[in-house]
Amino acid sequence: MTLTLLPVTKDNIADYLAFRVSIVDASTASYLSRTDQASIILANPVHHFLLEDDVIIATAVFKRVGDDDCISVHILIDPQMRDAQHLTDLVIQLLKTENLSGVDQEVRYHLYPSSGLSFIEADMMAMGFSQVSENIKYIRDPGPSRAGEFPHAPKGEKLGYRAMVLDDDLIAQYPDIFARITDVYERAFFGRPNMPKITAEEREKYYHQSDSGFVICMLRDDLVASTHFLKFDQEFLVTELECLRKHWGTGATDLVCKHLIQEVAKRWNFPIIAYADKSNAASRRAMERFGLYPVQEHFSWQRTFPTGSRLDF
Repeated sequence: MTLTLLPVTKDNIADYLAFRVSIVDASTASYLSRTDQASIILANPVHHFLLEDDVIIATAVFKRVGDDDCISVHILIDPQMRDAQHLTDLVIQLLKTENLSGVDQEVRYHLYPSSGLSFIEADMMAMGFSQVSENIKYIRDPGPSRAGEFPHAPKGEKLGYRAMVLDDDLIAQYPDIFARITDVYERAFFGRPNMPKITAEEREKYYHQSDSGFVICMLRDDLVASTHFLKFDQEFLVTELECLRKHWGTGATDLVCKHLIQEVAKRWNFPIIAYADKSNAASRRAMERFGLYPVQEHFSWQRTFPTGSRLDF
């Protein structure tokens, strides 16, 4: 059997997305259909079809990110056949195409299991991989803010910060607001290897979708923080929360999240979910400060090859 990675392009993106929707769960399919996935994927050329003897069997994200110390390779495969052994076999086949006699820079592989599936532990350990916690899913029960939550919000208000749900009146007042949101996002997450590039035009599309919106925080006429929320069936996903570094500790993020939670409670009264990197202690503390609690830990399998070693799976 011959395994092939076929890059996703503007010519086959429609087929790629149709295949993706056919293999994911209902919530993910809803998210894919309500966001401009084509623009996001084409702006981040790491998405592929996985073919076996020219037959499409899976989608794959195959991303390499390098710095002075290490090259990180991130791999996620979503197979049509929802079977743990099949998923593990596909990853092993793909990795064997990576074999090299030697590497001139440290390389670390991060393998992510497809949603609802796990790798076969014995097979992964036999290939030298170890399980590492990557991020944590948090949830907040329905309802408005409660006593003890958002303790820094009063400080932000005293300093003049204002949190607002983005609406047509605000857009008329600040016609470049989506460009500003994009700029804050890129500055806040500069250097993070896994952050997708999202344009101002794409954010404007999100704004016009039903049950999707933004909460922003202003200091006078300057945008300093924002967050985006999106309805999934009976819950809301907070897809991002960014705040410019010089405004950390001011209460701006407490104000933004308090306003978001009040808005969701008033209009839908659904639970809110969000994700935080396991290594990001500040984000995890903020989640808990905002009334969210951890419900699920997500893992990757990792293996590191030191400089000069043979890359051999």
